[in-house]
Amino acid sequence: MKTGRKFKKIEKLNLVPILDSVFIFIFFLLMSAQFVDVYEIGSSVPMTKEAKQEKQEKDPLNLTLEVTKEQIVVKTGLRSIRSRTFASEQKKEIKDYLVELKRQHPKENTMILKADPKISFQNLVTVIDSTQASPDSKEKLFEQIVFDNNGVR
Repeated sequence: MKTGRKFKKIEKLNLVPILDSVFIFIFFLLMSAQFVDVYEIGSSVPMTKEAKQEKQEKDPLNLTLEVTKEQIVVKTGLRSIRSRTFASEQKKEIKDYLVELKRQHPKENTMILKADPKISFQNLVTVIDSTQASPDSKEKLFEQIVFDNNGVR
């Protein structure tokens, strides 16, 4: 007696719908990605610096400039004591005062800058430029500028 076996033909999987959905998903991800423009400010100051442990004989200057639309307040000392207040237009007077501070503290080269969020970027750059030494001068004022993101209170 002969028994006959019938072999069933194995059906192949239809991968076309799956591949179509994967390609649609890839295009969806590409189109929904956010492309962000990154702007950077050119600076000759290094971003990081190795700190040296030095004994300080006198209190640090801790120079802080608080910039608003109307005025620029210069503070010094560890407790940020108000030293002088200038109008925003008094760029030359600010520079003269900073030169005098630099003469009193020749080793200091850091300045903390607190800016009001409402001040424009161009005005902030103008203030920074006015606090730097003139190009013909060999003496540099405060080269390292630390931006305080808390702003003026």
